[in-house]
Amino acid sequence: METRAGESTTDERQRLDEVVGELNRRGIEVNFPSGKDYGEKKKPLLISLSDVEEKEAEWLVWEYMPKGQINIFAGDGGSGKTTSWCGLAAAVSNGTKVFFEAEDPNENPFVEREPQKVLFFSSEDSLEYTLKARLRKAGANLNNIYSASLRDERFSQIKFNSPILKDLIKEVKPALVIFDPIQAFIPPDIQMGQRNAMRNCLNPLIGLGEECGTTFLIIVHTNKRQGVYGRNRIADSADVWDIARSVLITGTTKDNIRYLSHEKSNYGEPGRTALYTIEDGIAVFKEYCDKHDADFVKERDIATYQAPQRQSAETFIMDFLKNGKKPTAELDEAAKAAGISSATLSRAKTSLRERGLIGMKSEGYGQNKAWYCYLIEQQHQRGI
Repeated sequence: METRAGESTTDERQRLDEVVGELNRRGIEVNFPSGKDYGEKKKPLLISLSDVEEKEAEWLVWEYMPKGQINIFAGDGGSGKTTSWCGLAAAVSNGTKVFFEAEDPNENPFVEREPQKVLFFSSEDSLEYTLKARLRKAGANLNNIYSASLRDERFSQIKFNSPILKDLIKEVKPALVIFDPIQAFIPPDIQMGQRNAMRNCLNPLIGLGEECGTTFLIIVHTNKRQGVYGRNRIADSADVWDIARSVLITGTTKDNIRYLSHEKSNYGEPGRTALYTIEDGIAVFKEYCDKHDADFVKERDIATYQAPQRQSAETFIMDFLKNGKKPTAELDEAAKAAGISSATLSRAKTSLRERGLIGMKSEGYGQNKAWYCYLIEQQHQRGI
């Protein structure tokens, strides 16, 4: 068979491939192109940016979750992560607003969307006893929700870089895939704390997102160390934060209201922090605020630090008043001498008064008027 210069027959290409493979097995590095590339013109590596088409970011959830990208949803244990992502999955499955998308179009304009498929994998909660009920309560279109049972022996094969995951995504074609929690889907040979390990592990999701238009949400635990917030609250791996295009952190305020703080956004300014509650197993939006995770963590740390001090001050007050009413000025001086700050003493007094344990009253007139503190139970016993 005659061939033109620079071309090879099919047999020759196969033989060249075999030779290159054998040399490589013997440790001899060959930088040949494979036989299938012989005689073919290669695509240039470099391109001019004038030939690149600019594209606007597309959103699964406007401003909060970019479409086709990796998103992180982090929170403390018991902060409502599962209920929250079930609310998100339900909204995507039936084309309605996600719970943290406000009603006011000036706050968060809602783009009408078609119901879309959701695929989730959870290693912490069962489909039968927990997740189906939560999704149903959240209003999910269950026909658009797919998952895999923990009882299926193949569940353990589902990892971020596994062929089975790729096959499932191409089969279902979901708009959203959720992994809860991250640790369950990391290959056993990957150490989360090792630099670049998680990046290599999660890279296949980037390709799948671009190819299939699928958005990924990975559930991550946070830590409760004092003075730590934002990036440093993401447990175990800095790579997780780096590779994510959007990071959301949920937690609880000092007033026991839940917050959803948008801590990272690669496609614009982060969205406003949403305050919400969980009512009858459903995440219910309340309002937006301008605080972020750092603000709420600092408030929590201060409250945690103040609580033992206030309790100690309350004990001091109750002991000081056990023998009868005392002038408030005398109580204040004694507390100061005991090393109790005026701010802590004030909080302790307020707490005891709100609980109906102490009272305050004035006696005398004009320059002789003075304020007294007393134990309410003691006063009742004396018939005062």
